[in-house]
Amino acid sequence: MARKKPTIADLRAHKGKGQYTMLRVMTLDEAEAAEQAGIDIVSVPDHLVTHPRYREVAPTLFSMTGQTHLEAGTRDDYLRWACRVMNAGADAVYCSGGLGTVEHVAREHIPVVGHVGLVPSRATWTGGMKAVAKTAQGALALLEDIRAYEAAGAFAVEIEVVPEEVA
Repeated sequence: MARKKPTIADLRAHKGKGQYTMLRVMTLDEAEAAEQAGIDIVSVPDHLVTHPRYREVAPTLFSMTGQTHLEAGTRDDYLRWACRVMNAGADAVYCSGGLGTVEHVAREHIPVVGHVGLVPSRATWTGGMKAVAKTAQGALALLEDIRAYEAAGAFAVEIEVVPEEVA
């Protein structure tokens, strides 16, 4: 049977039933290798997912791309960028911006992934480039953040540099 690209519905239905494989790919050659290896999900820079040959070499990779809110500008700028990459073949966008930006994008039915834990563009708020949520209080605050992203419309949240037990 031919391999099929996962959809948001597939990802949601699979929750708690196992794991998908995921990689960061930076080139067409890496995307093609990920496709051939049977990887499910890739994080790709926007210049790659918008490349004219990207979907030719990576037809079944669920592909997410992102820009920080610092690169994108306003919520409307971020939404315009998200529309452009979705039209080019992205399956979802990653947003390190605030809840308002995530909600603004999700309201337009664009699949969006939030980001909690160590968010490099916000590291000064969490004490620098180091693990976060290392205490019970920190873990509960992280859970609140995740639930807020879910309420804002994110279908997933990247949890970065957080103790395994907390994640």
